[in-house]
Amino acid sequence: MSEVRNDIDWKTVIRRIKRGKCTPIISYQVTSHHFSDHQAVVRAWADKVGYPLANRDNLARVAQYAGLIARDALSAKEEYLDFLKQRLLAKAKSELEPDQTVFFLSTLEDELLDLSFSDVAARLDYPHYEDELDNPLRILAELPLPMYLTTNFMTYMEAALKAAGKEPYTEVCYWHEDLWDDVPSVFEEDPDYEPSVEKPLVYHIHGLDTHPSSMVLAEDDYLDFLVKVSRDTDAIPTRVSQALADSSLLLLGYQLQDWDFRAVFRGLITTKRSSRRLLSLSIQLKPDPEGAANQESAQEYLERYFDEANFEIYWGDAQSFMQELWEHWES
Repeated sequence: MSEVRNDIDWKTVIRRIKRGKCTPIISYQVTSHHFSDHQAVVRAWADKVGYPLANRDNLARVAQYAGLIARDALSAKEEYLDFLKQRLLAKAKSELEPDQTVFFLSTLEDELLDLSFSDVAARLDYPHYEDELDNPLRILAELPLPMYLTTNFMTYMEAALKAAGKEPYTEVCYWHEDLWDDVPSVFEEDPDYEPSVEKPLVYHIHGLDTHPSSMVLAEDDYLDFLVKVSRDTDAIPTRVSQALADSSLLLLGYQLQDWDFRAVFRGLITTKRSSRRLLSLSIQLKPDPEGAANQESAQEYLERYFDEANFEIYWGDAQSFMQELWEHWES
């Protein structure tokens, strides 16, 4: 196999960050290893809903099936979030001492239905890192950035920003018409709001767990999302569209085959940047030799794929990349 290449232009990256011209796009996978293996969680949910097909670790397809069985797409999203809360609570029970479990978790279990997954995670101090700067999100929060985009339904980025002494504002993508009535927009509530380092915007591209109807989860959701953002300029706030077009992008934690990556890359990035040639980075995991017949060919394929959009690839995980970025930032 050829040597892994990480020829990142760190000077340019740091310069763009200092000028506020750098926008992270963050996957749920950046911190998901602290909860459980994502594919194992999806397979467990597939078992719970009785998913009958072979591709049991494909969340979008399992969610599509769950919505059809329930005859209600929103109900399937709510059930998925409840399932995640139960999994997280069970994980906490297995890790805490018995006296802690009785003292703390019994009360939390009674409130579980009334709390969002993000609320439960915050009470359980999840995701927890012994050293704050081991957390890629906390490093991002320490940087002078005015905007963070994420396909994570949870408010982990907001929590990291608050821990860094900032006041984040939260916004979702209005990818279907009902969301305008269900989810308040920060830009309507405060027309003078301008994302800044002190008051950054966290834009949830695929929705938020506190508003399950906003979540892009099933296959049909992704298709509707792509149609909406390609046709309706009001679906994406002007400030977000400008950031996608005019700043360097850091994609953290994505895999080429994932629905969330494909929807963002094809639906937002390539359409907003068709006439631009700015340096961008795609943070990808090194291809797994067990998952590709020819790892070297897989690496070359990904490099060609992203080179068309002027993306560089850092071969490694998001945590390694962020710690290396932090070293360059401090120096």
